[in-house]
Amino acid sequence: MSDTLFPLDLASVDHVLNTTRSVRLRLDLEREVPRELIEQALTIALQAPTGANTQTWRFMVVTDAKLRAGLAECYRKGAERYVNDQTPMSRTGVSALREYAADDLRQQQREAVLKSGGYLMECLQDVPAMIVPCIESRFEHEADVFTQASMWGSILPATWSLMLALRARRVASAWTTLHLLYEREAAALLGIPDTYTQAALLPVAWLKGGELKAAKRLPLAEVCYWNRWGAR
Repeated sequence: MSDTLFPLDLASVDHVLNTTRSVRLRLDLEREVPRELIEQALTIALQAPTGANTQTWRFMVVTDAKLRAGLAECYRKGAERYVNDQTPMSRTGVSALREYAADDLRQQQREAVLKSGGYLMECLQDVPAMIVPCIESRFEHEADVFTQASMWGSILPATWSLMLALRARRVASAWTTLHLLYEREAAALLGIPDTYTQAALLPVAWLKGGELKAAKRLPLAEVCYWNRWGAR
C-alpha cells in the first residue's frame, strides 16, 4: 500500500533518529526491562538489510546475573587492554582514534565520554539485560572488502535498528565493543559456537531522567562530498 494511506510522523521519526546514542550514565539499574519489550525490538531489528537475504544473524539476550558479571569482566579487561594499548591488532585503531579525538569538537566531548565510560565499567554487571548480536561465519581474515562488507552489512544495520526500536520505547542502550578483545572468552561463557562472530555488546535498561538531545556533530559540509572526493 502507498505510504500516503499511512502518513509517517516525520517529527517523531526524526526525533528517535536524532536522539538514539550510547547511553551510560542514565541507565536505570533497578528496573527490569520486560522480555516482551525486548522481543518486540528484536522483531523490528530483523527487518534490517541482510546480505543475499541470508538472515544468519543471531541475538544473545543475557539476563542471568552470573553471565552478566562474566561479560562485564570481559568488558573491563578489554577496556584496560585498550587504554594500555597492549594489543597488536588494536595499535593502528587506537592511534587513529586518539588522532581523531585531538580536534577541538571531539576534545571537548572527551572528558564526558571518559566519565561515562568509566561509570559503565563499574556498573555494567548491574544492567538488567545485555544483548550480544552475532553473525554466522568468521571473516576477520578475509582478504577482500566485499566479503567483510557483506557480513558486517548484515549484522550492524540490524543492531542499529534494535537500538532505534528500544529508544522508541524509552529504553536506553549503548553500543560497546571492548569485550570483543576477549570475544572467545565471552563465547565460551555464553556457549556461542566458534563459527559465529560477535559484533557488539549492548547494555539495555530503562532511560533515567529527562529527554535526550541531539549530539554535537561535525558540520555536514565537512563530511559530505558531491561527485568527486573533496568537492562540496
